[in-house]
Amino acid sequence: MAGQSAKKQVASNNKILKEIHRITWVSLGVFAVFNFAVGRPQNYKPFIIFSIPALLSIYTLEKTGRPVVDNSGKIVRIGQDLQQEGLTEYFFDIIYLTVIFNLISIVFNTTKIWWLYLVVPAFACYKLYGLVNAGRQLLGGGGASTSGATENDGQSGSKQPEKSKRQLKMEKRGDKPKVRYR
Repeated sequence: MAGQSAKKQVASNNKILKEIHRITWVSLGVFAVFNFAVGRPQNYKPFIIFSIPALLSIYTLEKTGRPVVDNSGKIVRIGQDLQQEGLTEYFFDIIYLTVIFNLISIVFNTTKIWWLYLVVPAFACYKLYGLVNAGRQLLGGGGASTSGATENDGQSGSKQPEKSKRQLKMEKRGDKPKVRYR
C-alpha cells in the first residue's frame, strides 16, 4: 500500500491537466474560427495579448503539476498538488476567465470584453493591500485602529485600558512555578 496517496495524486493531476488543456484549447480554437475564419473583422493582436496570461498559467501548472513517470511505471516526481488553495487556485481562475471572456467575445462580437482582465490585477492589489495592513497592525505600526487610540490618549491623558478579572488572575498565576503531576 506504500505510495497509494502518490498514485492518487498522479492520477488526479493528470486528469486535471487533461481537462484544463481541453477546455482552453477548445475555447481558443472556437474563438479563432469565429473571428478569423468566418470573416469577422477583428484584429488578432488583442487575441494574442489577452491569451498570454492564460497560456502562462497553463505553462506554470504544467511544469509544476505534471507528474513524471519512468517507462517501468515508477513515479519519479509526483508534481505539485493541483487541488491546493492559493496561487494554484489563482492560475485556474485566470484560465477560466480567459475561456469565459473568449465565449462572451464571440457572443457579443467584440474584443472590448477582454478589458475586464483588469479585474485580475485590481483583485491582486486589493488582496495585497489587506495583507500589508494586517502586517502593519500586527507590528503595531499604524492602521485605522492605532490612529483612534492616539486620539483617545490625547483627550484622556495616559490612561491605560482596564484589565479584566481573568487577565489579572492570569498575571498573578504567571509568576508561580507550574507543577505537573503524572
